[in-house]
Amino acid sequence: MGDQLLSLREIGRRLGIPPSTIVYYKDRYNRYIPSSCGSGRRQKYPMEVLEIFRRIREMYGMNWTTDQIEKELSLKFSLLVDRINNDQQVINDAGLDHSSDVHAIVSSLSAVLGKISDMLANQTLFQSEIRDLRDEVAEMRKEKRSLESRLTSKIQTLSLEVEKLNKDRDNLFSRLNGSHKFEDQDVSMFPDEKYLENPLVIRNSHGDYLGVLGREKRHFSLENFVDLLESSITSRRSVDINWKKGHDSWKLVIVARDNDSGEDKEIILSTRKVKTPSDNIVTQIVEMSINEKEVPQALLLSLFKQIKDSFA
Repeated sequence: MGDQLLSLREIGRRLGIPPSTIVYYKDRYNRYIPSSCGSGRRQKYPMEVLEIFRRIREMYGMNWTTDQIEKELSLKFSLLVDRINNDQQVINDAGLDHSSDVHAIVSSLSAVLGKISDMLANQTLFQSEIRDLRDEVAEMRKEKRSLESRLTSKIQTLSLEVEKLNKDRDNLFSRLNGSHKFEDQDVSMFPDEKYLENPLVIRNSHGDYLGVLGREKRHFSLENFVDLLESSITSRRSVDINWKKGHDSWKLVIVARDNDSGEDKEIILSTRKVKTPSDNIVTQIVEMSINEKEVPQALLLSLFKQIKDSFA
């Protein structure tokens, strides 16, 4: 088969393409289709053109544009076509006939064309595989960046949780130590139970004693006040409580520390036991100072109002 010359009709028959379509392909892409001998309807073509016509048919089937088809033909077949045409010209100039010599040359060229076609097909396959590998690597890199971002976010969240747990632990230790602070002190340096349980009152400008009556008719006491202070301890604030005994009074010394800023605030609450005109024994807040500055009476009354709102 490799030493035969084919007519357009034979080419169409072998490829299953209508003769009119083969003629159209030949006219449209003439410079990519080498001929061997003859002219017009008697023109013959080497076996190599079967691959060219087959490829043209295939590209039309994929809806390629004319420019795309010409580029493909130029890439794969232009050099081969030029070589075949040059060889044909040499044959014609040499006066060779179109029998065995021509057929031998055409057969050799057909084998070369087959090898080139296989090489180009393999090259296309390799290029496609390289593109797939590049896409896969890009996707893996994208997934890696996403995992790294999620891991970093998780580490930051865990770090914040660990920091909070450490602060809560320190807070618990502080409260635990504070709960034993009174037990470690000398009894003589600590108010007795009755003093702590007496109703806590403040005296207004009219001489009236004002207290706080909570749920179940329970009076707000100095002990309740200390409990409120201890319950205000958080991871951001710590409170130390101490007592100082005066001549006829007790001073509650409160040191509140902001753990974020490290600033301390010292509050001194001076109290004493008194007997009201109604013969009730109460613990009176005499005065209060914050960082050695005395708190006005109006502010003490406001403080008691806030306690009443939260305790009642």
